[in-house]
Amino acid sequence: MEKLGIQPVMLLMQLINFVILVAVLTKFLYKPVLKLIDERRKKIEEGLALAEKMKVKEEELRKEREAVLDKAKDEGQKIIEEYKERGRKVEADIVKSANEEAKGIKEKTAIELEQEREKIWQDLEKQMLGVASAMAKTVVADILTDKNQLLLIDKKLEKLEKENQGGSKAKR
Repeated sequence: MEKLGIQPVMLLMQLINFVILVAVLTKFLYKPVLKLIDERRKKIEEGLALAEKMKVKEEELRKEREAVLDKAKDEGQKIIEEYKERGRKVEADIVKSANEEAKGIKEKTAIELEQEREKIWQDLEKQMLGVASAMAKTVVADILTDKNQLLLIDKKLEKLEKENQGGSKAKR
């Protein structure tokens, strides 16, 4: 080996130095670095597990939030329907009240019209009697004596009054 330029003592010393260096580096550098790498790996795994738990929790919260929103939406729809129904009832009450009021006004107006018609008929009867009486007086004055005229006029007026009373009631 010496012919090749290799010195066995030096090679052995270098080999011993290398083994010592590897032992020292292993003890003081390699093991702490591996320990640090293991700790870091464990923290990363814990972080990933925690992230996965958070995703699951977030999904649960999202579903819960959607359920609450759906429930609130349903309750809101129920409230809207309830108020629509109340509105329909109020509307029906108002229409009913207005119809009853209109019916009352119509009946009152019909009664007033009937009373006015009755009054007009009475006035017309009085005027007709007055005209008839005046006509009778003028016609009879030329034909009869005063005494006969009065008797005849009285009889005719009574007859006309009876007929008008009976006739006006029938007309009404």
